Amino acid sequence: MNRRRLLYTCLATWGVLGLALGLLTPWQPLGAGGSGLHPDLHAAFTAGEIDRAVRFRSALGVWPYLAVALVVAVPWGVLAVFSRSTRLRASSSVVNGIRRFGLILAVVVGVAILQWAVAAPASVHSELELRRFGLSTQGWSAWLGDQALALALACSVTGLGISLALWLVRRAPTRWPWLLAGAAAVVTVLGALVYPIVVEPAFNAHLPLPDGPLRQRVERLVSAEGFPDIKVAVSNASIRTTGENAHVSGFGATRWMVLDDTLVARAKSDPDAVIAVVAHELGHVKHQDVLRGTLIGAVGVGAFVLVLALALSTTRGRRIFAPQVDRSGDLVRGVVLLLAIATTAPYAAAPISNLVSRRIEASADVYALQATDNVPAFIRMQHDLATSNLSRLDSSWWQTVMFATHPDPVWRIAQAQTWQRDQRHR
Repeated sequence: MNRRRLLYTCLATWGVLGLALGLLTPWQPLGAGGSGLHPDLHAAFTAGEIDRAVRFRSALGVWPYLAVALVVAVPWGVLAVFSRSTRLRASSSVVNGIRRFGLILAVVVGVAILQWAVAAPASVHSELELRRFGLSTQGWSAWLGDQALALALACSVTGLGISLALWLVRRAPTRWPWLLAGAAAVVTVLGALVYPIVVEPAFNAHLPLPDGPLRQRVERLVSAEGFPDIKVAVSNASIRTTGENAHVSGFGATRWMVLDDTLVARAKSDPDAVIAVVAHELGHVKHQDVLRGTLIGAVGVGAFVLVLALALSTTRGRRIFAPQVDRSGDLVRGVVLLLAIATTAPYAAAPISNLVSRRIEASADVYALQATDNVPAFIRMQHDLATSNLSRLDSSWWQTVMFATHPDPVWRIAQAQTWQRDQRHR
């Protein structure tokens, strides 16, 4: 392997990633001339609403963060134990073909079950609090079914992905960094393309938007905005939650907009607020946000693979990662290492990925304001979604950096008020 060439390619790819982030991210949703925002939590929400959100977050406590830490630590801990155990290394047998794939899948499933087990107390605690505050509507059997389905899907995808990656490394020992980076980018694009038709239906039924005033208004809006052919579906989210949400996924032929049935039910009392949600999702369609995020992700995962390859091609890296060797011990160590890296990478990238996501969401908010020109309805929408979903109303800086994919509700309300003020002054 030519490490100098790999280094140059790595630097070039990271340069492309930086360029993509700079050009594809809407850094100024209100435009260069937008005036400053002045979020006011106590003006946007009542004292009772703030107190309820605080009590809910306090009830969750540190458990969700502890679960994240444990899930990340598990594969690293397994790797450390395995690497230090001379007995495990000495008992290594030779594997190839079907036995090789079976061992990879067994390691993936074993680590995944261990991760689920260490996070289970936190997950159960969170579910209990969701029920106590009226957000969860599912029973324990349904909850366990969701957990099992998610675990099975994750193991299947991860096992297949690692098997293909290691096969590629073995088949092209001097060219695998470039081939694997390209393959990872392609898989990222294909994953976003097929997600709506493979993963989403596994968890929720999707039905057409029922006939009635809401459907008529939605059809008028999508036609007026130039998207008469977009598919709008209703998800049976109420089988799990009383919370309300909507999203756009896929692109091209697989693109659709999905409204939770809990959100659709709100149209009986406040149809304008629901239309504001639809307009926000149309903003994602107009700006090609799924495709934009997918392209950034594809370049990002390719750049990450090249950095990883550079690290693993060192003398120390080759001692840990030896996919060309047929001993089971080396294979297990390599698989666990890849699992540890794959588990850690999203949190390492979170500060940048979340920042980009928040800017994209803010841009879609501005589009919704322009499409509806109904600031009061938009503000009601943000207020009601935050209170019904018990969103965090006042995040600390590290919570925002590490976990916030959307701007805080009070920030989004302030942006709407600023947009309205700017329109009046034009």
